[in-house]
Amino acid sequence: MSGAIQRHILGSVGAGLGSLGSKRAASHVSPLTMSWLLGAAKQMSHVPNYEEKYRAKLQQRAREQGCASVADLKKNLTSGSIPKAPVESNTSGKQKKVSSNLPPTVKKLDDILRLDLLTERTGAEVGELWTAYHAGKPGVVSAAIPAETYRRLQETARKNPLFVLPLPRADQGVEFFLLQFDYHQVHFTSLAEYKVHTVQSRPVLTLTHYTDLMDHDIVLMRGELDPENRTFDVENAQLLALLMQLFYVSGGPKKRALLETFNHRPTEFDYAQLIDAAQTL
Repeated sequence: MSGAIQRHILGSVGAGLGSLGSKRAASHVSPLTMSWLLGAAKQMSHVPNYEEKYRAKLQQRAREQGCASVADLKKNLTSGSIPKAPVESNTSGKQKKVSSNLPPTVKKLDDILRLDLLTERTGAEVGELWTAYHAGKPGVVSAAIPAETYRRLQETARKNPLFVLPLPRADQGVEFFLLQFDYHQVHFTSLAEYKVHTVQSRPVLTLTHYTDLMDHDIVLMRGELDPENRTFDVENAQLLALLMQLFYVSGGPKKRALLETFNHRPTEFDYAQLIDAAQTL
């Protein structure tokens, strides 16, 4: 992060929080707002069991691949037990180009699930397999995103690469998290920690978007939580991902205005307005 962007963020934090020194700022939160935020968090905690939801379809996939069970199918997707289908050279070149947009330390899509098996499926089938594969895995969230939705997300992010989101913390108010887009990744860091450690802050959550299958009209998202952080869990990650989508993609003019103010006129940014806007879908 450049010095200009760092001063930008610290300036917006100072303007928004003023003299607040605690990690969680309860003074901005009305009872109605807190009720809504906690309700949203509770709804996100009831995550559907995607393996149950798609059991019939997954069993069909397993039979097609000669697997005895869904568990065997999931295992085969990450192993070499199913013979690889030939991959056209132009597809391989596309994959290599996409992978170059991710840091070398990040797992490529083919390191998670066998890409040659995914390319044989429709976008809907890929989404089912991706979601079922990650269901129940500790410290991980996932999603299958329509390609057009992801294009809109990226378009907005190019103009507004930074933002803050409120996360409800029971009776202790709201904790703010700074998000930063970095190509096909999004990093979430505690705003209070960023004020202290700036660029040395450790993200509590990193979302990685795999665009290898955009020709299938789908982008696969995998979010990994910081395993050393005991105060941030999967439910928190799901709520932040939902709020990110609301402000960057599906929200109305009020949300877009807050996003642009934070990035381009940080001294005018109002954290109370942010929490108020987070109440509406």
